[in-house]
Amino acid sequence: MSKFSEAAGLPTTSHETGVAGTTAPPVPTAPPEPVAPPVVEETPPTPPVHENPLDDMPVATIEAPSVEPEIPTNLKWLSKIKLEEIGRSVGIELDRRLSQPKLVEQLEQYLADRGV
Repeated sequence: MSKFSEAAGLPTTSHETGVAGTTAPPVPTAPPEPVAPPVVEETPPTPPVHENPLDDMPVATIEAPSVEPEIPTNLKWLSKIKLEEIGRSVGIELDRRLSQPKLVEQLEQYLADRGV
């Protein structure tokens, strides 16, 4: 009991008197155990069999005729990109970072060595 409620003549409460509650809270009952569903073994369905009509068709295997690339006679008037394309078609990789006259010189030297 607090001295203020005692001085005022008020009734005391349970937390002031130190008396615990008269009833304990109810204890919850345990839930029933779950029932496992029966185990049913199923076989997976077989996938349908589809026949592809394209499986029996012949496949075209025509080789492209080997065409010798046409190389202009005067290479000094071509751009660096065109020189690089011609070089790739004959089997040499030219470095476009070099100057155009050096690319022409490399390509002409390669063609002379190949006999083209």
